[in-house]
Amino acid sequence: MSRLRYRIVFALLGVFSLVLVYQYATVMLGSSPRRPASTSTTLPERGPILDRNGRVLALQTQLDTVAAWTPDLQDIEETSRLLAEILDTDGKDVRRRLDSSLSYVVLRRNLTPGQSDQIQQLRSEGFLRGISLRPDHGRSYPERELAAALLGYVGVDNVGLDGVEYSLNDVLSPRPGTSRFGDQVFLTIDVAVQAEAERIARQSRETHNADSTMLLVMDSNSGDILAYASSPSFDPNEFQRYTAEQRRNRPATRVYEPGSVFKVFSLASFMHLGGVGPQDQFQTSEGYSDDAESFLIRDLGNYGTINAEGIIKYSSNVGAAYAADTVDADSFYHMLRRFGFGERTGVELSGEERGLLRQPELWSGRSRQTISIGQEIGVTAMQIMAAAGALANKGVLVKPQIVKRIVSADGKIQYETEREPVRQVVSQSVADRMLDYMYSSTVDGTAQRIAVDGVKIAAKTGTAEVFDSEIGQYSDSAFVASTLAIFPKDAPQIVAYMVIDNPKEGEFYGGRIATTPLKELADYIVPYLGIPTEDDIILEHSGQVAISEPRMPKLGDTVPDFTGMPKRLLLPLYEREDISIEMSGNGWVVQQDPPAGTDITPQMTIRLVLE
Repeated sequence: MSRLRYRIVFALLGVFSLVLVYQYATVMLGSSPRRPASTSTTLPERGPILDRNGRVLALQTQLDTVAAWTPDLQDIEETSRLLAEILDTDGKDVRRRLDSSLSYVVLRRNLTPGQSDQIQQLRSEGFLRGISLRPDHGRSYPERELAAALLGYVGVDNVGLDGVEYSLNDVLSPRPGTSRFGDQVFLTIDVAVQAEAERIARQSRETHNADSTMLLVMDSNSGDILAYASSPSFDPNEFQRYTAEQRRNRPATRVYEPGSVFKVFSLASFMHLGGVGPQDQFQTSEGYSDDAESFLIRDLGNYGTINAEGIIKYSSNVGAAYAADTVDADSFYHMLRRFGFGERTGVELSGEERGLLRQPELWSGRSRQTISIGQEIGVTAMQIMAAAGALANKGVLVKPQIVKRIVSADGKIQYETEREPVRQVVSQSVADRMLDYMYSSTVDGTAQRIAVDGVKIAAKTGTAEVFDSEIGQYSDSAFVASTLAIFPKDAPQIVAYMVIDNPKEGEFYGGRIATTPLKELADYIVPYLGIPTEDDIILEHSGQVAISEPRMPKLGDTVPDFTGMPKRLLLPLYEREDISIEMSGNGWVVQQDPPAGTDITPQMTIRLVLE
């Protein structure tokens, strides 16, 4: 019996070893596994991400991954060429990856069905030896680079790594024990506005050879972000091919000195605190210096004596510095905090920066003046958008939103955002006055290039020097050009903000290069969103419409006009004995013979065509 037991044990070990060898060979030799039809329907499915109108931006797919088992490759040059044509990529890049020291190399995930078919066809013909296809349940971004900074991306395990995919990972992922489907997330962005904003941002970056550009658009009433453009961008379908800087979510994480755009928040603070009034005058010709003459602030031009409006219209550094003298540092600091600077906006994105706003006890003797002109303070583009929303909302800060609603797989609304007022920052009168001042800048000030016919745009331009930490002072060649716009001025609907980071070709002033992109944007948005213009003709109506029942025209001495008469009203004509009626078709009369006005003669025939 003991020998029999040993034989059985050795036989089972042999079978087990053969199974292990077979499985090892299957994996290591690149044999393409078949799509598991019986289990695919039970896999958990990550919820889709959509724009505000239901346009799909991210969804779970079952698409092939193409990979190479390098020990089996033959004719690497030809294999690289064939794959590059199918994958629409650089052959040198494919060749470099096939020359890898690794045995198993993933070349591309989420192939299109057409790409998979082409690869499969070549393999069946004896080409692409060592190349395999593997079905994967992954994430697909059909709009590719569109809104990539906002969407983020997922890893190979379908877990969010950045953007909304990361911050709302628990919402998008199926919850164990409840449903195998994750919730649907509808964003506030509009794909059409997003695409136009990205086009403008990309074009501006290329035109001025800038390091990067940002263009944000917000519904000023609700706080909904309608566009969130950042260039350069990346394709989240292949995020591994891009650098961290290309994948960076700049609007929420890039901290920079805003420059003169910041003057609208500084001056609004001074006016709200009672330090500056509309009639106050500031002599700017000689520049600004403190009592000890330890520093000097000058303007680009000589604006002479100006009032508060002039500070914004001409973007006067000197005027803003004198205005800063009218309030104390602590009050100014707390006003800027009320605008939201130095804290996160609370938008549903991970990694959002707080910016840089030091406590007033850490300010130097010139901090009030330099902060008032947008230096010695660090902001994000999202903070500027939120703060500008307060000016557009009669002084009330409204939280910016990127998530419109969350809907379960069975269609039930789990969460829906509402307008979320945060606090009253300045009085309505101050907010309205700042919009008036900004509008004057578009009429005959620094923002004239943004003007759009029929729409009053309140705008403020900015050109910020970039501090060079290596030399310990501001650079004379690196700048941040920007423009902030709110429109229509008298009934704001849109806040838009354009930032061009370090333009290296052509001009660098915000009033010269950041205004025209926003003009392009406004030219698109105004008709698209139906924003009224001064040229529109507005018709008023009581709302009541009287509809009269059509009646059969009388036959007198001439043939009446039957056009538009329904067939049911014409049927009594068949009963007349003095004329003949011929009708063809159904519906309403579109043609008659003889024409209206013809004399009626006994036994004449009237032919009517209906549609």
